Amino acid sequence: MSVSRHPDSHFIETPRGIFTSAGNWFHITSKALRSYAPGLLEKHTLEKMVKKAEIWIRSADNIGIVLFMTLLYYQGLLPAVVLTLFFVPIWHINKSSLVSLTLTNILWLLDKEILVVLISILVLSWMGITGQYESVVFGIIMFCFLKFGWIRYLVEWLHGKLFEGTLLLNDRVLKMIILKYAIKEDVPVKEVGAMEKEILSLIEQQKEVARKFKNRK
Repeated sequence: MSVSRHPDSHFIETPRGIFTSAGNWFHITSKALRSYAPGLLEKHTLEKMVKKAEIWIRSADNIGIVLFMTLLYYQGLLPAVVLTLFFVPIWHINKSSLVSLTLTNILWLLDKEILVVLISILVLSWMGITGQYESVVFGIIMFCFLKFGWIRYLVEWLHGKLFEGTLLLNDRVLKMIILKYAIKEDVPVKEVGAMEKEILSLIEQQKEVARKFKNRK
């Protein structure tokens, strides 16, 4: 199997797609992208588009933390937990329909770790000062579950099981990023349906490799 690491990039490219240092799979290759959107990679690198897609993927975690801490401060523990656990799956599943290059720049600010950590420290410190220790404990737990992407991973797993045979959530986001940049640069995208079929084919190939590996154990 041919594996290539792009110079100064945070991902490796395999015949079955792209695997990033953050642990995200995208089932598209630079060869396929050149075929479906000829000329786009000359204007915007694959590295750049993958990074933009990962900002959207992590947005469920980052917005979830900010939402939880805000609700915890103003509404209390129970509303904060319930509304955050309601919001995060809905956002993560539907975010691809909201992708825009302008909104990506806004989400980039939330993607800065110092911002969400600072907000969390301020809120949890206040809870501790005012003796709301239960909120502090559950606040730390929720922060960890969101920050490390555990809720997001669970949503992805359930979505993949319930909607097998459709594009995975990560692939949806990268596809929309590609389309937005193509529109911006007036690059014609050939056969979007064929591109989706290519992605689904690579997903099936990866699943087959995983099944073979599991059977060998």
